[in-house]
Amino acid sequence: MTAVAETTDEDLAALRRLVHQWGVDRVRPRFKELEDTGEFPRELYRQMGELGFFGCCFPESLGGTGAGFRALAAVAEELAWVYPPLSAGMNLQAATVPLTIANWGSPDLVERYVPRLVTGEILGCNAMTEPDGGSDFLGAMRTRAVRDGDDYVLNGAKMWITNANVADVAIVYAKTDPAAGHKGVSAFVVPAATPGFQPTRVPCRVLGRLMPTNAIALDDVRVPAANLLGAEGQGFVVAMNAMDFGRLSVAARSVGLAQACLDAAVAYADTREAFGAKIGTFQLIKKQIADMTCEVAAARALVAGAAARYEMGDIATRESSIAKYFAGEVCNRAAQATAEIFGGAAFSDELPISTYLNYAKLWQTGEGSANIQALLIADDALGWKRMDRHRTVLRAGVAA
Repeated sequence: MTAVAETTDEDLAALRRLVHQWGVDRVRPRFKELEDTGEFPRELYRQMGELGFFGCCFPESLGGTGAGFRALAAVAEELAWVYPPLSAGMNLQAATVPLTIANWGSPDLVERYVPRLVTGEILGCNAMTEPDGGSDFLGAMRTRAVRDGDDYVLNGAKMWITNANVADVAIVYAKTDPAAGHKGVSAFVVPAATPGFQPTRVPCRVLGRLMPTNAIALDDVRVPAANLLGAEGQGFVVAMNAMDFGRLSVAARSVGLAQACLDAAVAYADTREAFGAKIGTFQLIKKQIADMTCEVAAARALVAGAAARYEMGDIATRESSIAKYFAGEVCNRAAQATAEIFGGAAFSDELPISTYLNYAKLWQTGEGSANIQALLIADDALGWKRMDRHRTVLRAGVAA
């Protein structure tokens, strides 16, 4: 079991201010320029790594700060407030990719990849989903990994893989025993430069150009057996643990985006006039602002509770799923209400409101769709399927 991070509330507040001010100074004034050029902002990822944004859940020996999961949630929330596409790094650089390698990889894999991921020196991606499978990515998985001497040879395809075209390393899931169901899935660390690893950008205009999503073709990709995460056939458990971390990050990002919506709505309602008065004086708009205020606070509390469980080294599958589900619902309602308050101005390219709407819906889907989360939560509450039945505790010392 991991130790509780010795990060005080004052430390967290200071970290929030650092991330917030960095975003105000370095990102918000440039978001339109960044979108127009479409060039992936690798320098911003390096800055975030250098500032310790990605290293919250790792000890200094692995390039981290040891600040803990509450700090990870705080950073993810503030980055989403800054600009939603940029906060994707909190899954790929701070949670899903490096934590999975740290918890399941050999000492050599951990030493080779984790410090460079969390410092932003290299970029990672997580290749689970396939063209024929979304929530059923394991049942529909067709990617195969066949043992060949000291290597595995991977063939197949992945879809909707964030940052794959700019990544230096990927975690790829493949079936080593197709007849064994979920027990036949294995996970591998695959350097992106490996011959046969071919990402192709999938244009998604509504998501902008700063969080690229991709298809990946795997054509006789040869990977050393030493790059296996966990044991052969343990990929399902590896994936479920990875998604727990991802759900905490997505939940925090949904809170940050909902807060950005609330802040934008309040500022606009206090300045825009119609019918001879500020629109903030209209009762229906007051009701929308009141609902957003209360729901954002409630979602933030759920995220904090899940993060605190992780800091104790506990399994928090149920808590992270509840936080992700509720925060996603809150974020979508906040984005919709903000668009209604802005009216026609919400569609302006000079404002990020349409971006808020699109990312609110994306995060409601990512790391387990809202419908799937609702089913999991209900089955757990009914006592039919425990949500943490496939989970394991963290390796001691990884998430201090």
